Amino acid sequence: MKENSKPFNSSEEFQKALSAMHSYQQRHISIREDYELLLEITTSYEKDYAKFNSLYRASLKGFLSLIESDIYGLNQIDPYEGYTDKHSFEHKFKRTFKKICNTWNKEEIILKYLDSKYANLKNLKKKRDKLIHPKETSDLINVNLNQLETLKLGFQDYTNLIDSIMNGFFISPKNFNFFT
Repeated sequence: MKENSKPFNSSEEFQKALSAMHSYQQRHISIREDYELLLEITTSYEKDYAKFNSLYRASLKGFLSLIESDIYGLNQIDPYEGYTDKHSFEHKFKRTFKKICNTWNKEEIILKYLDSKYANLKNLKKKRDKLIHPKETSDLINVNLNQLETLKLGFQDYTNLIDSIMNGFFISPKNFNFFT
């Protein structure tokens, strides 16, 4: 198992990181479970166009909400330099995951995701933005099963990213000398 390179300068800083990690994990699991159920329900209404359309829209919004919650949570554990929630989604996503992966010696995971999976996430984000801030009727998205499959793929790719990062992810007092 590779070690993290996150130093803690005080026991308070270490405790804060532990608390942030616990909060992040609880929030992620709760939102992820709700989201998985929402995808299941959405799929079950594929033959009822009006309900399917509404549920897809909710699913698209929910997916990006999960990611935004994760970005916030990870920045409570180990923020990138200059972190603010006011940065653009793309800026926060890339900087957050690069920082976390650098600290926990998992750089190859985020680089692989950005290289091969991130384009789908960006497209889903654009669809969500149009849905949240519609300028034309077409922005409200009339969906089909292929669009739901693309959303499911985006969610699975993101889930694989998080699972890969969290495998062996720990906060250790090893990087803090409690006896000084």
